[in-house]
Amino acid sequence: MRAALVFWVLLAGVGAGATLSDATVRRQVRPRLSVDVNGYVYDWDNIGRFVLPGETLRLTTSDNSNSSGWVASAGELVDLGTSTCWVAPDEPGLYPIIVTSGTAVRRINAFVMIPYDSLDKKGYLKGVKIGKYPKPIEEFPNFTKPKGFIVTTPDNLDTPVSPHYTLRDFASRTMEGFPKYTVLREELLVKLELLTDFVQARGFKFDRFLVFSGYRPPALNKRVRYGRNSAHIFGGAADIILDGNSDGRLDDLNHDGQSNRKDAKLLATYAEELEAKYPELTGGIGWYGRTRSSGAFIHVDVRGKPSRWHQ
Repeated sequence: MRAALVFWVLLAGVGAGATLSDATVRRQVRPRLSVDVNGYVYDWDNIGRFVLPGETLRLTTSDNSNSSGWVASAGELVDLGTSTCWVAPDEPGLYPIIVTSGTAVRRINAFVMIPYDSLDKKGYLKGVKIGKYPKPIEEFPNFTKPKGFIVTTPDNLDTPVSPHYTLRDFASRTMEGFPKYTVLREELLVKLELLTDFVQARGFKFDRFLVFSGYRPPALNKRVRYGRNSAHIFGGAADIILDGNSDGRLDDLNHDGQSNRKDAKLLATYAEELEAKYPELTGGIGWYGRTRSSGAFIHVDVRGKPSRWHQ
């Protein structure tokens, strides 16, 4: 995983003869400051991490000698000399942690979650119907029951969890009112960020993928007949489109004048190429044609086992 995360700053130039975009140039000339969080190395301005009360994050930077030190909005920071440990507070919520070096600023948006064991036997969490989680599934070796649930409110919906994506992108659209409860895996964010750069490096003009389905609680998955066993219920999947012209549909990627399953298949091919380079991000990839409820799109997840399908 370390290699995949460091790869974030190098990917845009991999294609033979590839030209550097303005965004790539900015990334390469601005001050470089990598952050290591529990062994995961990030070169992101904004990093989302999801922890339990009392859990510890071990923090280091690539410039420990010149960095200003860590500042946390709450919790306990413990200086260990070569690293710093942050101990999460007991109260669920959002707790930013910041470090700077010169003009470089890195922000860890640490979400302290409600533990999974707070889900009652009927599948309710503080009065909100989540549903019951299945026993371990052979097809999903990376997924077990969630560690916890992110308390999602109007105040934290737009909090960045990675350079291009926010909590809003993954929160359930069907839960009514607030707070909502969200499950999200850090590995999915890594995969989406790498795929964003991977596709941009192939000449497609867009800022970010449009995520129209992220976390789906088991009760919703069952109600809408998506199946009891879905990577979405574990916070490890996203249904996405490349919508560079902001018309709400998958762009015409193959330039045949249409937006359809052929474009989805092309996008899925790029996701497969990415997985070939980073097998630790292996998962399900599905591509879909136009349906009554949506246009063409692809599904990506980080289940830990390759799976392919199309509809």
